[in-house]
Order: sequence, then C-alpha cells, then structure tokens
Amino acid sequence: MGLAASQARWISLAARKSNVEYEGQQINQARTALANQSSELWNQLYSMEVPTAPSTSDFTTVQYTFEDGDQTQTISNIQSADYTDEDGINYNSYITYTSKVSEYTGIRNTNSNPQVQYVAPTEGDGYYMVGTKKLTALSSVDRTDTSKDSSWGTYSAALDQISQDWPSTQIAQDWLNYKNNGDTTALDNIYLWTDNNNEVNFVSKTANTNDCLDACIQDRTLSLHSYYADYQTTNKELSKYGVIEYDSNGRATSLQLEGSSVVYSLETASVTDENAYNDAMNQYNYEQQLYEKQVQDINAKTEQIQTEDRTLELRLKALDTEQNALQTEMDSVHKIISKNIESTFKTFES
Repeated sequence: MGLAASQARWISLAARKSNVEYEGQQINQARTALANQSSELWNQLYSMEVPTAPSTSDFTTVQYTFEDGDQTQTISNIQSADYTDEDGINYNSYITYTSKVSEYTGIRNTNSNPQVQYVAPTEGDGYYMVGTKKLTALSSVDRTDTSKDSSWGTYSAALDQISQDWPSTQIAQDWLNYKNNGDTTALDNIYLWTDNNNEVNFVSKTANTNDCLDACIQDRTLSLHSYYADYQTTNKELSKYGVIEYDSNGRATSLQLEGSSVVYSLETASVTDENAYNDAMNQYNYEQQLYEKQVQDINAKTEQIQTEDRTLELRLKALDTEQNALQTEMDSVHKIISKNIESTFKTFES
C-alpha cells in the first residue's frame, strides 16, 4: 500500500473512530437520562404513603346509659363543669343525653285521593264533604265556652300548635288573623272534620296554593292537605348539669341530674360505629387499589427504562468492539505509513 493510500485509509479510520466515540458519548448521555428517570420513579415510589387499614378501636367509644323509669337514656356527651345552683349543689358535669319525649305537634296529612265535593243547598246551607265525611265551618262552632275541655278549647289548642309548626299555611294565616286582629270572617275559611282515627282535621276552603277544598273540586288530580295536632313520641337530645361519680379507673359510675335528688347508676358499653367503620374500610380499599395501580405503573415504566438501557448497553458494547477493531487497524496502517516514510528517507540518504 502506497503512502498516499495509507494516509487516506488512516484518515478514514480516524473519522470512523471519531463517529464511534461521538455515538458512544450520545449513548452514555441517554443512559444517564434514563438513570435519572429511574431514580425519580424510585423516589416517587418511596415517597408514596402506604394505606393503613382502619381499626375498629378507632370507631369504638364508651357509651353510658341509665334507666329513668321504664326508659333507657343514652348519654352522648359529657363535659366538665363547675356550676352551683341556688340550693348550693355543685355540679361537676354538663351532660347531653337522648330521651324519648312526647310533644304536642302539628301534623300534616296528604290526602292523594280526597274526593272533595260541595253539596249545594236544597234547604238551609250547602256543605263540603271529603269522602264520606261532612265538614263543618269553624265559624259555626260555639265560641262561648273557652274551657280547654270544650270543643272550642280543643280546636283552639290544636290550631295554635298547627300555626306554630306550619306558619306559612293558609290555616295559620287565617287563625292568627282571628286571634290577633279579631277578624271572625277568617274563621269562614277554616273547615274541620273528625277522621276514622278520631283526629280533628282542619283544612282551608280557599288558598293561594293548590291544596285547599275549592282547588281540589276544580282539579280532581290535586292532593288535599289537612292538619291536626296530637302528641308524638320522638327521640330528643336534652342537656343538663349533673353530678357524676367516678371509680379509680376513671369510669363514671353514677349520675344525679340538676333539679332531681335521684341518683342513677350508669351502665357502660363499648359501641362501634359500624357505618363509619364501613365507610373508612371502603375508603381504605379504594386507596389500596389506587396505591397498587400507582406501584404497577411505576414498575411498568421502570421495566421499560431498563429495557431501553439494556438495548443502549448492547449498542455501546458493539461500539466498543468496533472502536477496538478500528484502533487495531489504525495501528497497522500507522506502522505501514511509518515504514513508507522510513524507506523514502533511506532512498535519499543513499
């Protein structure tokens, strides 16, 4: 091989080696980027909070109850207090408990098939009927006997309660107009009847709503709203001061309520809020599924990065092999060039 050809070959090999080295640098930079991505994924994985299953103890509380006659009263809250009443009794607690209370309440009936009709007069006055019940105008009731056991006294008490519990109704407006302003004509718009449950129902003749007698006569598809008052038993929260005695373990053992000399024994029970626990367990299952999905996504991305890195590593090894081969050939060409130069100079020396 001539000197010129050897030099051209060496230049070609040097250029190829430079390209191999440049490609190797690019691969190393790509592998560094992949390593940073992998490190970021692992940091993300380590920073994730592993969901913790709820414990029933977190939703279990100590509940105190006491027997008041034939009723079991449940204490929902006990607060520390320091209150002395006019009798000099010092109360160390303020308690809230649930008790069944019977209260006089205004109640609304919805008559979906009222069968309201007006019977025109043949002799005397016409009248309204609801089904088979004949209605009476409140204005026709004797108002001279106002005792609580009289008809007027009973009706007045019921209408007072209905007006309190249903203040926006036409009945309440007419009744209060009569009570506060003495307008007896307002009673002409209130009708009543006694139903099969012996409840006295009150209803409006006319109103600005579609639930009165006249409206139901005009449109048979409307519902008639009537109102009555009766005693209803409901669970009600009561709060009172009390004297609570505790044992050595801090457990409440007895209770004396404000205004009473009776000392009640307190019964203790552990109560678990099953609904709250189930809600917490459902939330845990959701968070666990979300956590596992995130872990799977991170593992999948990491596996993809590792696959790409292995491919780059194989390419880098191939480039390393190629570079070694190029370097070997360049060394050979370099020796040939050196020999050519040496022989040329020896020619001139001779």
